[in-house]
Amino acid sequence: MKNENENEIPIIEKLLKESNDEFIKSELIPFLKIPSNTLNEKGIKKAKEFLISYISSFSKEIIESSGEINPLIIVKVEGKLKKKLLVYMMYDTQPINKKEQWICDPFGSEIRILSPPLNTLGKCIIARGAYNSKTPLLCFLSVIKLLKEKNELPISLVLLFDGEEEKGSPTLLKFLENERNNKIFNNCIGAYYPSTKQDLNGISVLKLGYKGIISLTIKVSSENKEPHSAFSAMIPNPAVDLISLINTIYSNNEFHIDCLKEPYVLSEEEQTLIDVLINKFNINKIIKKAGIVQTIESDPKLTFTNYLFNPTFNISTLKSGYLEEGTKNYVPNEAICKIDIRFAHNISVEQIFKEIKEKVENFSKGTKSKIDLIRNAGYEGSRVKKDFALVKSLIKSADVLGVSTELWPISADAAPLSEIKKILGLNFISGGLGIGGFAHAPNEFIQIDSIINTRLSNYYFLKIYSDFYKNKEI
Repeated sequence: MKNENENEIPIIEKLLKESNDEFIKSELIPFLKIPSNTLNEKGIKKAKEFLISYISSFSKEIIESSGEINPLIIVKVEGKLKKKLLVYMMYDTQPINKKEQWICDPFGSEIRILSPPLNTLGKCIIARGAYNSKTPLLCFLSVIKLLKEKNELPISLVLLFDGEEEKGSPTLLKFLENERNNKIFNNCIGAYYPSTKQDLNGISVLKLGYKGIISLTIKVSSENKEPHSAFSAMIPNPAVDLISLINTIYSNNEFHIDCLKEPYVLSEEEQTLIDVLINKFNINKIIKKAGIVQTIESDPKLTFTNYLFNPTFNISTLKSGYLEEGTKNYVPNEAICKIDIRFAHNISVEQIFKEIKEKVENFSKGTKSKIDLIRNAGYEGSRVKKDFALVKSLIKSADVLGVSTELWPISADAAPLSEIKKILGLNFISGGLGIGGFAHAPNEFIQIDSIINTRLSNYYFLKIYSDFYKNKEI
């Protein structure tokens, strides 16, 4: 805080500062040590039990909804205002990848200093979920816990804990679509996803929306038993067919489906925000923080604009044939790929899937291979206006702590929160203070010194946001 006089510091801020070291040691680090990657049944169970035990200290209205993979947890918390803020959080994490590249145990929650250029951050907690997003989750809960103890929670809350976010949130989406369940969200006025969104310079990055996403699996197979490649001329080859099929959907950096064939057209406001951003920061810092060493374009502005608005076609898995050392000349009988498509366009997931399905059906007419198209997950993108209360509250809460905010027109990420707006009609935003990085990558981290601002910004956000509605409360 800017106040030099300790007596002027609000009591809640003072208590948060005094408790911060103990919070990190006794609550956050033990939580980060739980291996709650989505498909780890024991780890998910332990994380769920940790959360329920923690929440029980300030709410008895806890609903556990069984999921396709992991349970969804819904919690009601009474505050001074009866109007409610819906708060979305996730307690599952990505699995561990490239374990040999981690500088310590991914679930050891060890305190380390990262390699240059991130060594300037000082001490960081290294753990899967440290940034995405168990740290902001527990920081937010610690603030609610303290406010409830002091009878100072300014607004009522509905907390949603998703255990399947990394698998597309199937249970959450079904829960939201059930009209009977939606009564839980009566009197909600907005939705918030607590996160740690400061860049390496300490500036708060606030993104006014998300791209949409659709995730698909394409499986091509034949009835043959992988004969010698000498028979190639007389039998179907699923691997070749899969590649040829993909080329009818996307090739040479271009989509061949009508709904994504045309480039996204930026609005005047989006173009203005892009121009401001390009003049203020160095795109190379974002690239380095993400661990990227090679990009397609050399022009920084074009790279950044493409990153935010271009529709993307990504193959995350491509598997077929002989995968061991050496060679083996045979015709595979199966080929599988998993793809995700992200888009800023104002189109539906159904439209994208329909057009891809038509491509698959047309291609199938010319091959003997069997083709299965599986839709894994998907949701449209969303936007929030910069003059909405959620946005203003986050900007003001950062400002109280002396942190400036940078507005982005959209995030290149996708989030199931988009369905909250589509189904419940609630505007939502993701934001908050704290410095971290390497989500989905080795050495995911959170900077220790920034954790206090994560907690403080949560407190001021709740206080400031409730003030927008205090005089409108019935």
